[in-house]
Amino acid sequence: MTEIKGSLIIKGAVKNGLDTSRLVNVIVCFDSPKDFKIKGFSFPPNLFYIHEISFSEAVGILIHKFGISQKEAIKNVKEWREEAGTGEIKREEGDESYEEIVRNTNDKVVNEKGDEYQIGDNDVIIIAGFLKENINIIHARDRGFQETCKKLNMNVISTPEEDVKKENSKRE
Repeated sequence: MTEIKGSLIIKGAVKNGLDTSRLVNVIVCFDSPKDFKIKGFSFPPNLFYIHEISFSEAVGILIHKFGISQKEAIKNVKEWREEAGTGEIKREEGDESYEEIVRNTNDKVVNEKGDEYQIGDNDVIIIAGFLKENINIIHARDRGFQETCKKLNMNVISTPEEDVKKENSKRE
């Protein structure tokens, strides 16, 4: 059983944001979204949100790191999206202001913790989308991503170690 540590302050509707790393992890670790439901996550519509760029990133990771065919990778990502009823966050005009906030925040994290906490442009876009959409809980694996979200006062849940081990055992 996975233990969630820390305190969560949630106001209004619960909205979970899945980073690309966690999306890939659940696809690799669970045979289907139904298995993820069994683990304790129910799926009312739009409980989970995924940024549009995470879909293509996830397909690429499944192909290149796990040796899954392009057709199968696309099928897996679509199955997750449809069965879990995820909301999709799209990058829109005006999002640059949110992205600037995320970049500045990540710069502070890097200054405090070191260069290994630097996030990439896609992560900036994803976090900015979560910020814009008022996502309450962020599920992520990358430390730079997590620390940037925390500094932005977003609640973060790390990928459970058992799921990380399972994912690592399935890599090519």
